[in-house]
Amino acid sequence: MVRTGDKQGPKRLIRSGTRVLVRDLPEKVRKTSLQSAFGDFGNVVRIELMPEQRTAYIEYEEPRDAEDAAKEMDGKMVEKAKVRAKLMDDRPRAAMDHAIRVQEACLAHLETRAAEHQQRIFGGAARGSGRSRSRSRRR
Repeated sequence: MVRTGDKQGPKRLIRSGTRVLVRDLPEKVRKTSLQSAFGDFGNVVRIELMPEQRTAYIEYEEPRDAEDAAKEMDGKMVEKAKVRAKLMDDRPRAAMDHAIRVQEACLAHLETRAAEHQQRIFGGAARGSGRSRSRSRRR
């Protein structure tokens, strides 16, 4: 379950698998149009409309209803626009595999650079100081 809240009301819990993301909506879509298009699949708890992004979140009471709505409404017409619908995964997100691989590669690179730097400083110090002594003796 996910806690959500907005400026208008208190935080509430959303059951996992009960929300559908609808994209590519017409610019001036109305909630009543979404209710009539998506309401046939089950009890709609909430419609959160974001017209500037042409998206909406439709929350159902039951996960099965949300799943049916997402499958059936993907590619269908709403107010003369073909919309995309998909079931939202509201589970907490783990770190992405790609991000972990990038982080591990960076760490390996830094370790290699640190080892090279350490070798230059400590490994080359005896040779470097030996050269400077011999040069000073030659003068």
